[in-house]
Amino acid sequence: MQTIDKVKSAGLARFTSLVYLYTGLGIAFWMICAQAIANNRALSMALFQGMADHRIISMIFMIGVPIGFISLCGRFATRSYFLTFLSYLGFLFTLSFIGVPIFYIYNAKSIIQALTVTSAVFVVSAIYGFVTKRDLTKWSRTLMIGLISIIAVEAINLFIFKSSAVMMLVSAAIIIIFLFYIAFDSQNIKRIYQNNSGSQSLGAIALFASVNLVLDFINLFLSILQIFGNNN
Repeated sequence: MQTIDKVKSAGLARFTSLVYLYTGLGIAFWMICAQAIANNRALSMALFQGMADHRIISMIFMIGVPIGFISLCGRFATRSYFLTFLSYLGFLFTLSFIGVPIFYIYNAKSIIQALTVTSAVFVVSAIYGFVTKRDLTKWSRTLMIGLISIIAVEAINLFIFKSSAVMMLVSAAIIIIFLFYIAFDSQNIKRIYQNNSGSQSLGAIALFASVNLVLDFINLFLSILQIFGNNN
């Protein structure tokens, strides 16, 4: 029995390490893509102009296309590592367009500081979620309601009120929500491993499991940067 438990613990440790490795690499790839697009001034200006002229279409594209790649990633996770990996890269690349404006709005020092703070907070929340004995699945409904409410308020403010004060409050709410989401998704790694421990595609499943953590980090980072960053 002890041998079986040790094997399971070792398997979970390897799977968890792989998930966090993919998360770190995914965040780095997202940042590199966003900066590369930002460095191409002609492409960036065309992107900003398109966002200004077609706000609703741009929002649908920047949210819908990454979600489409996430869906493909989940579909391929138990079938093909290569196709899961391609879908994962597609998700990160299309999501990187959201990050392009930060390289025009904020100075490099603010971006680096926000990344540092986000990384530290992410690690603390992830460790709590992974080691706590509390069942965080009870948070699922509350977190979803909170997230939907924030998205609704943000959309209303973007198209109607256009208030910077409301945007700051929304950013603060996003930080709180995603601190909980990081803990929730970190604990969920255990459930994902338990449900797929006999699978031959654990590498691809780990890749897919990192998607939520990447989204958690990016949302947290952008909100911290918006509140504490110094505008150019």
